[in-house]
Amino acid sequence: MKETGRHKEHRARMEIFWGLLGVVLTIGIIFLAIYFNDELKDVANISGYGLAGMFLLAFITSSTFSAIPIPVPYWILTIILPNILAPMCGIWAPVWVALVTAFAASLGQFSTFLVGYGGSSSLSKRISRRFSPEIYERSSAWINKAGSKAVFLMSFFPNPLSLPMTLVIALLKYKPYKFLLHSFLGLLLRSAILAFSGYYFADILLDWIDKYQSGDLISSPLFIAAIVIAGVILAIGIWQLVVWILEIRDKNLKYRNAVAYAKKTGKPLLVVGGPWGIKSFRRMLNKPAHGNGDVCLDIDRRAIEGHPCAVVASCTDIPFDDKTFGAVFSSHVLEHMPTTDAAKHALLEMGRVADASFIAYPSRQSIAAWIIRDHHIWIWQKRGKTYLKQRHTGVNKEQIIVETAGTGS
Repeated sequence: MKETGRHKEHRARMEIFWGLLGVVLTIGIIFLAIYFNDELKDVANISGYGLAGMFLLAFITSSTFSAIPIPVPYWILTIILPNILAPMCGIWAPVWVALVTAFAASLGQFSTFLVGYGGSSSLSKRISRRFSPEIYERSSAWINKAGSKAVFLMSFFPNPLSLPMTLVIALLKYKPYKFLLHSFLGLLLRSAILAFSGYYFADILLDWIDKYQSGDLISSPLFIAAIVIAGVILAIGIWQLVVWILEIRDKNLKYRNAVAYAKKTGKPLLVVGGPWGIKSFRRMLNKPAHGNGDVCLDIDRRAIEGHPCAVVASCTDIPFDDKTFGAVFSSHVLEHMPTTDAAKHALLEMGRVADASFIAYPSRQSIAAWIIRDHHIWIWQKRGKTYLKQRHTGVNKEQIIVETAGTGS
């Protein structure tokens, strides 16, 4: 027991130490940001300082508590600087730039981690949850599962959620030295890619710009490539907009049909899957995804909060007698089930408690449907049948067919 008490006391002292170190680093970043305010806002000027300027810019701007807005991110200098240093350092220029950038940026990121690690856990949770409770919960689950890989990937891929994710990692009491090591490795790989790209290709890009800036820009390969890329992006955007509109139309039509069917039978309408979801923006904008129905069921209370007949339960175990409802409506629920067997069971449960089922689901043409991680099932309906197919590898992908004749399919 004494050893346990001493261990807890030692850990508490270490957390205070790391927290104080984070505060010192943050104060240092703020001081440097204010002192070099003018230089930091002029990338051309700070590039004249060479690696020292690179270190200063990366260290200050990589901290999520940076005190001043920098108009150009530090990775721009990571691309430019190797060419400036090439006459002196040769092929070593991008190597030194990548190392200095990664070391400085990881220190800046480390300062944020330390503030969360040794500071108030309630404050860190509040900061993280302000972005989105869903992001906080998913980040916690992912970091717990992935560990060091999560820190590496968070550092390698630029993302706007660096602050809440760093604080979540700190709240989970991830080892400080491990965080510093893996964030450095992630930033090093990213910086090396940028630095070597700048070293080998910046001259080509600048030559193209110089060649065509006074000539016929429209006929330049760079302009044509840009137009083609912009056209492809625009076409994809329009295509996805049409897919999204058709999905909304299908969902709204099925909800109206469900309401009419329930009214015709004289029984209530059950909605499976709360219209508010767990995303706070729907509440803020007062835009539910669909109607409430007479009774609304969801596994998460937040999605059905405020409904007069809200039921917290799973769609695989609906707590009502057979044929209690005239119709059941479910929108974008089944694809989140872990397996096709679970989705089939949910469909059978809906068919048990209601005379008719109306199911809305994401289109297989939707890019969002492909990239959302917790979309585990593909669903489509044809000629009175609902088809279920597992998406991810390593799982039985046998197609399951559920008879849903006359149920809005």
